[in-house]
Amino acid sequence: MTARKGKTNRLLKTAAVGSAFALTATITPPAFSGQQNEKAETNTANSTRQTNAERKPNIIYIVLDDIGYSDLGCYGSEIKTPNIDKLAKAGLRYTNFNACPLSSPTRASLLTGRENNSVGMGMVANVSLGPDRPNLQGSVTPEAGTIAEILKEDGYATFGVGKWHLAPLYSVTPAGPFDYWPLSKGFERYYGFLDGETDQYHPQLVNGDELVPVPKKTGYTLNDDLLAHAKQYVSDQVSIYPDRPFFLYYAFGTNHSPQQVPEKYIDMYSGVYDKGWDKIREERFEREKALSIIPKNTVLTADLAVKSWNSLSADQKKLYVRFMQCYAGYMTQADEEVGRLISYLKEIGQYDNTLIVLIGDNGATSSGGPDGTDCFVSTMTGRVASLKELLPKYGLIGGPDMQALYPSGWALVSNTPFNKYKGSVYAGALRNPLIISWPRGIREEGSIRTQYVHVADITPTVLDVLKLKAPGVLKGITQMPMYGTSIASTFDNPSVPEVRTSFITYLDPNRAIYKDGWKAVATHKNGAPFEQDTWELFKVSEDYSESNDVAARYPEKLKELRSLFMSEAAKYKILPLKELSMAALAFVKPGSAASRSSFIYYPGVGHINVTAAPPVGTNSFTITVPIERADKNRSGVLAAMGDEIGGYTFYIQNDRLVFLYDKFDTISKITSDIDVPVGRSTVKFDFKRTSMAGGTGTLYINDQKVGEGEVKTAPLVSLEGLDIGKDTCKPVALAYEGEFPFTGRFDYVKFEMARFIPGH
Repeated sequence: MTARKGKTNRLLKTAAVGSAFALTATITPPAFSGQQNEKAETNTANSTRQTNAERKPNIIYIVLDDIGYSDLGCYGSEIKTPNIDKLAKAGLRYTNFNACPLSSPTRASLLTGRENNSVGMGMVANVSLGPDRPNLQGSVTPEAGTIAEILKEDGYATFGVGKWHLAPLYSVTPAGPFDYWPLSKGFERYYGFLDGETDQYHPQLVNGDELVPVPKKTGYTLNDDLLAHAKQYVSDQVSIYPDRPFFLYYAFGTNHSPQQVPEKYIDMYSGVYDKGWDKIREERFEREKALSIIPKNTVLTADLAVKSWNSLSADQKKLYVRFMQCYAGYMTQADEEVGRLISYLKEIGQYDNTLIVLIGDNGATSSGGPDGTDCFVSTMTGRVASLKELLPKYGLIGGPDMQALYPSGWALVSNTPFNKYKGSVYAGALRNPLIISWPRGIREEGSIRTQYVHVADITPTVLDVLKLKAPGVLKGITQMPMYGTSIASTFDNPSVPEVRTSFITYLDPNRAIYKDGWKAVATHKNGAPFEQDTWELFKVSEDYSESNDVAARYPEKLKELRSLFMSEAAKYKILPLKELSMAALAFVKPGSAASRSSFIYYPGVGHINVTAAPPVGTNSFTITVPIERADKNRSGVLAAMGDEIGGYTFYIQNDRLVFLYDKFDTISKITSDIDVPVGRSTVKFDFKRTSMAGGTGTLYINDQKVGEGEVKTAPLVSLEGLDIGKDTCKPVALAYEGEFPFTGRFDYVKFEMARFIPGH
């Protein structure tokens, strides 16, 4: 085992390149002629020719990822978001909009108009458990049709770009199953990525139902690519079928990790964050009050785990400033893409009759820890990158060779004025921006709305605006009720009473319940009875930032809310309450691509998601490959999963057989002591696990032992999937460049798993 040498210098060099709708009849859009539920093609062919001003509005959902309540300029930030600010100035800003604690639950709730647990998405799509956990299926049940499916039935064109994260990750293979992919959920066209995050320079891309390579384009970034596809979809639609409205789902990866953006955006914020997070948070707090985004009596909460800026060393300040410059630049790049889309809609005469909903999917994350991190995946394994490790990578932050994620101190700034972060059931995780703009339908430009809104209310609002009813049956499947409630009555009346009076939040094992200006929160400790959980009570109608626990003062109110939680939990398929153990998280769905002990992959097979690949992270295993080399020049990758921050690769180079495992910059490398022969041979790597941290690896050529060594491993080292016969996206080893495809021939690559039982 050796530490990676010379990596930092090379990476530094690479980084340098590198919503009762109250509108008058004169502006109420008429319904399409013909049958409402005919298929889109029939509607398109038979609909009466209508001008853009007469037909139903286009609908666009824009979703920003892992941003905090205060991260947009129009919500108090110093970050440059002029285009989103203009969108807010032309529409409405909501100050009591609540998402779910994590991305997949929010997206499921947004697209279906239902409570996320009720549709099977109680956690991220990566978690797909058995039938005893109906709220944790990692997918959206067909009984909860999406807005795309509904609008498609009503004649809309439907397409989307960006992050999906609503299909079980075990289904992300070249052969599917595709049941939960976008095209099976009402979208006619889709381009983006299916996992929770992806590299912005080397993303794992999907076009429709096909896994596709990264475009070979100088200066490529995913945000630019997503915009290009969004514009293409819109252009194609309005050019070919101008009378058919469209629904666009535009889901950014911004600002989720990895936080990557070209250097010019980082440079925009030179000197801005030198004053530190305490001062920046105070300034945002004051701007929020001045903008009436928060009540004047709001209390600025604190997180004692975040050190005061003045207590930090010069090196800490320097590093943390760079992380925040990257975060801000990443946000500004996304804002520019929004601006370009809006400008294009104006150019082609579509903007005025387009209803745009922009939201954040959950609060900012503290997963970067106190110092920030070079890899989010590593934090899930317990690895915490030290300040000493991070400082040499200062110039890599934002670039393609670091999967940056900013420190928790800046996440607290993002969530101003709230405490807590993404993944909790407090306001820091749930409260987010909501902007609704529709020039033809919203008169009070630039106004603020304070009514409580949940993300489940968005799709019912759109259906209300369109005068559509949620179907009782969709694609022959009886539908569950929509739990969301239209907020269209708020469009023209800032004083209308709240239409949403209560809502439940549940993220195993913590829970919260909102009712008529009160909110109760329960925090659970695994191993303890749920009855012993500590409950807090906040009068959020008066205490906007959840700063004052009044449970002791109002025990009857707390009792009432606890009772309400249980009745709502039964309604939404949450009961009985159960803990979510690490063993449960490791569950492999029977029948899934990873639920066997032997895997044989043939030449030409496409990219396979980590969750669908052989589970090498927790087992002993062998990789066997019958090969043929016509001459000594035949080399390349036989199997590879991950990237240069974490992963493994099995390859031939300089006639030698090599297995390399990268555990977050700690390299275990075994090289054969003899050449791989010309002609036919069988090469094999055998790994005998001795602990969850590693084991012994042995190389064989024609059953002859040719190399052995210790291999340090982790249960998960990357979200970049498995390739056979090449190494796509980003290479695992710095010893080769690009895909490094195997130039010889191979019959197959066979993985065989042997279960590892600790202590045996």
